[in-house]
Amino acid sequence: MIKKIILVSAAVTLALSLSSCTINRPAEAQRYITVSGSGSVSVYPDLVSVKFLVKTTGWNIAKTAELNAVNTQNAMTAIRQAGVADADIFTSDYKITQDNSQAYPGQYTVRNSISVIIRNPKITGAVIDAAVKQNTGANGVTDFEYLVSDKSTALRQARTNAIKDAQDAANLLAGASGCKVGNVMEIYENYTTTSRNDGVMLAKSAGNGSTETPIEPGKIDITSNVTIKYTIE
Repeated sequence: MIKKIILVSAAVTLALSLSSCTINRPAEAQRYITVSGSGSVSVYPDLVSVKFLVKTTGWNIAKTAELNAVNTQNAMTAIRQAGVADADIFTSDYKITQDNSQAYPGQYTVRNSISVIIRNPKITGAVIDAAVKQNTGANGVTDFEYLVSDKSTALRQARTNAIKDAQDAANLLAGASGCKVGNVMEIYENYTTTSRNDGVMLAKSAGNGSTETPIEPGKIDITSNVTIKYTIE
């Protein structure tokens, strides 16, 4: 009877010892891998944004403002006649300032900025020439930018390419170290839109002896950059 009690006691002691080892054993820490990926899509612009400056200077503020209004109206009329719709022409800035850099009050300057959206890039040169022709309208171009009306489609493709690039990098690195890629834990993304030539304007002689301003449009690159954190097994 005493022998049986001793055996049972030993079995219980061993079970408790094994249970204690299992409970107190630290869990293996989760391992991660963080990779970056990039994807780009090139598209031709279908819009051009141009900003014209109408600047007038004079000693009489009323006459200067009136002359600026006439020049602005002339520029807008010429832009319309070149093929731009009324809804795509608007005033984006208007200022009246006086030169106070001297000991006496200086001349007044009236500045009027005309923003134009050109929906046919092929007529961009004609629009620019019409606005500044013979210096009776706009004084110059202060901003020029190519745009894409449907950027979302190109951006979606760029993001898809960026994700695939990151996944390929993760699989390569994990595989080379004897691991497998697990779940996605975090994703960070940013995108950029850049023009390859920033709207180069080239002047050349036309057949009739006048000067025209042809525009050579370049492509727009839409790029998505992602950083992804995966678990590895």
